[in-house]
Amino acid sequence: MPAVETVVVIPALNEEATIASVVAGVRRSVSGALVIVVDDGSRDRTADLASGAGAEVLRMPFNCGIGAAVQAGLRAAVALGAARVVRLDGDGQHDPADTERLLAAVAAGADCAIGSRFRDGAGSYRSSFVRRIGIRWFATALRAAGVRGVTDPTSGFFAANRAATRHLAEHYASDYPEVDAVVRLARAGFRLAEVPVAMHERGGGVSSIGAFASIGYMVKVTAAILVAWLDTARARRA
Repeated sequence: MPAVETVVVIPALNEEATIASVVAGVRRSVSGALVIVVDDGSRDRTADLASGAGAEVLRMPFNCGIGAAVQAGLRAAVALGAARVVRLDGDGQHDPADTERLLAAVAAGADCAIGSRFRDGAGSYRSSFVRRIGIRWFATALRAAGVRGVTDPTSGFFAANRAATRHLAEHYASDYPEVDAVVRLARAGFRLAEVPVAMHERGGGVSSIGAFASIGYMVKVTAAILVAWLDTARARRA
């Protein structure tokens, strides 16, 4: 395929209830963008419905996990020479209309713009009590790692320029990658910005992180923050 200016990456696992409307919303919001749905081993009609809505579908050979799915989409975008990449979920929680705000922040000079549900102007959606505690903990851990100004490190909704996309395509973590990506970008010297975005209830499917799994999630991500901090510190010294 010829080089494209903007690629939108949507990881999806069993999201047949929402994927077509998400793809359609993205195509309305980002004119001319190539939409890539990364089907991470779905057992339903996710891939067919995404293709029918106008997306290119990249099928993983089996369920590889959210990080691997996103990384596959980012590497496809790099191979296509994309100048900008947007990543959002296929479950309907992220509003495709907000992609314009994220891309505008990148055009204004940010290497990576992160969608935050906590910035001024964001919607009224509230995640569960346990998740709110986790998000606050991660924001605190990020500050301890030297990353300032990030209020929603687990967002997963972002836009990145070519340089930041190449970095993420190389270093994106396979397990619970959102916070890890923020640390690696910030510690590597990329300019981060947060943009207020709306969040909605899931339109279908099941979250991969349940109430009991949240504790394990917090432990893993905290460890990932430490590892990412050490890795990027070594890289700068080298």
